[in-house]
Amino acid sequence: MSIRSVDGSVSISCYRGAEKERVVAALLANASLLVVGEDGAGKTFLAERVIEDLWGRGFPVAAPAIGTVKQMLLEIAGDLGVDTETLEGKPMTAQQLQETIAEWLEGNVAFLVMDNAHRFPVSLRCWLEKLHLQGQPILLLATYPPARDIFLKLPRIELEALPERAIREIMEGEAVSLGLQVTPGKLADWQQRAIGNPMLAKRVVKEEYLGLEGNNYDHTQWIDGTPLLIAVLMCFMILRFLGLGFNNTSLYLIGGILTVAVGMVRLMIYSLPRQSNRLGR
Repeated sequence: MSIRSVDGSVSISCYRGAEKERVVAALLANASLLVVGEDGAGKTFLAERVIEDLWGRGFPVAAPAIGTVKQMLLEIAGDLGVDTETLEGKPMTAQQLQETIAEWLEGNVAFLVMDNAHRFPVSLRCWLEKLHLQGQPILLLATYPPARDIFLKLPRIELEALPERAIREIMEGEAVSLGLQVTPGKLADWQQRAIGNPMLAKRVVKEEYLGLEGNNYDHTQWIDGTPLLIAVLMCFMILRFLGLGFNNTSLYLIGGILTVAVGMVRLMIYSLPRQSNRLGR
């Protein structure tokens, strides 16, 4: 078992409790799931809570760390108690391990919880796809994986940004562990930099503790400015109609020019090439 328990600084109530319950219920129903989210969104934390829940119910769980295909297969075999040697006492090859583990899973109830799935090689993903087809419940957690093979076949849960209250609790806990005094104003400023990301929330506090200038925004949760742009466009159109109604040529021309200008800016923005990092989009 390679997914370790988190440190005490995040030992607050499970801030992914709703997602954990959904994942556990799906796995117990013999279904597989893909959990996606940005870096630091809490995927590993969620995996740890799911493993604890399944362990508490008495189920074996395999959760290998990222590595080569054979290293991960050996960890899975070790977690499940599957023999990794042939009858002649020789170490099994990766292909033999895949076949042995798949055969063992067909006759036993166990769960696979695999983090950082976006970094898996194609050969491992193909093997997981075969396990999925034979009915093996699997939980994959990934940072916006490519839209292909098993990533397209599994039902998906996307981790949203945490609410402000949860982020505040994480920051307060981290500050207490570092012996850092914080004010409500400081917490409000830190929350703007974290934007619902628990990993960034802890990092922001550590940067403050070390006296670093942490003004960069590493998250990918941005506000859509389209409604604001449309509102400005509507204001200029109203200005144009006011000029027409009051027979004010200058006001009418200014409103018309600004309306056209904003419309052109909107078209230029929408014509820019976009690259989405969301699965299948």
